[in-house]
Amino acid sequence: MKLRVYYDNSEIQAEILDTSSVEILEPLSLDSEKSESEIIMESLNNPVSSPNFERFIQDYESILIIVNDHARSTPTPKILKHILPVLAEKKIGIIVASGTHPLPSEDDLKELILGEFYSELRDILVFHNSKAESNFITLGVTSRETKVRINKIINDYDAIITINSIEPHYFAGFTGGRKSFLPGISAYESIEANHSLALLDESKILQLKGNPLHEDFEEAVRFVTDKHPVFGINVILDGENKIVGSFAGDLFELLYEGAELAKKVYAPPVTEPPDILVSVVHAPLDQNLYQAQKGFENCLLTLKPGGIMILVASCYDGIGPDDYASMLQSSETPEALAEKFEEIKNHYQLGWHKVGSIPTFLKDKELWMVTKLPLEQLHKMFIRGFENLQKAMDEALRVKGKKSRILVVHDSANVCPILQS
Repeated sequence: MKLRVYYDNSEIQAEILDTSSVEILEPLSLDSEKSESEIIMESLNNPVSSPNFERFIQDYESILIIVNDHARSTPTPKILKHILPVLAEKKIGIIVASGTHPLPSEDDLKELILGEFYSELRDILVFHNSKAESNFITLGVTSRETKVRINKIINDYDAIITINSIEPHYFAGFTGGRKSFLPGISAYESIEANHSLALLDESKILQLKGNPLHEDFEEAVRFVTDKHPVFGINVILDGENKIVGSFAGDLFELLYEGAELAKKVYAPPVTEPPDILVSVVHAPLDQNLYQAQKGFENCLLTLKPGGIMILVASCYDGIGPDDYASMLQSSETPEALAEKFEEIKNHYQLGWHKVGSIPTFLKDKELWMVTKLPLEQLHKMFIRGFENLQKAMDEALRVKGKKSRILVVHDSANVCPILQS
């Protein structure tokens, strides 16, 4: 059979022997009698634990809109299309909730973030900078000792609208909701303190209740919502990037409702662990290894011991943040990296939570990549690199056998295969 997968805004192929058993997973595509516009409008008119959108904004003169950056697939322009006419008489501002990510380019603004509204909104849009100390106000400290420092722009407006999307997240449970504020427009030290909780076993994908990192998110963001009126708008995309769900209103309640639909779309069952797992990371999370690692994390528990994971991600922007990159390349063996990871837990730096799972995985499995990253860099991270998918598949089948069971996970940074007991 011919395997076709996404790679670097294009498609690459590999021929697989028919003797292999191949299972393909992707986000579920849902048939809906309603259009995307109808789905969005229904959520605005019937929000969760909140007055409807028009009623919410009517008493406020100025509105701050918080939008996602280029590292998320949120279809922000489709939502702006429905709310901007209602806000025509209001003073509005827009901030890109970039957390600690690199700032988006003008092309990102035109193509992903503002779309058709670029010329109308560009002059009022600002970027969040997590390290600009003068940007922040301190609102309190959570019970887990996260100092809550939020961009002071929230004090310049009467009310806040957040635009986001809900997908599985490998340590926060799900994206969306509260993440517009933390990490979205929080100070670096707040993000770092919160993300240190990713080291705890209970901070895991598809879990909100009992997830300490998510609970810290909520506690931190309530310092904002207790003083500022906030109306959230979160959508869910299916396998064809169509909006199949929209949840609006209370920032916390909408996430719990939306997470149930997100599970249906993004958490398909797998009946048997594969020998070879092809994890295909789609844009925009294929930009660097730091983001593409989500495709590794989401799939790692599905693979059979002794198996091979082939992570397909171009990583056109390199490895990612310097601290993360240097830590990954700092040891001679996976065992030494695991020891170093244990040593640094007590003086955590942002990004290091991603390091520990790789040497653990490599104890009884192999990690390969089809990527643009240089082979010498991959070697330092104990990853075997290939220049194309065909060579990777041929070698994997040579190693594991022509009758190997193969699992292909499309959009793996969002899809979380669930192995059935």
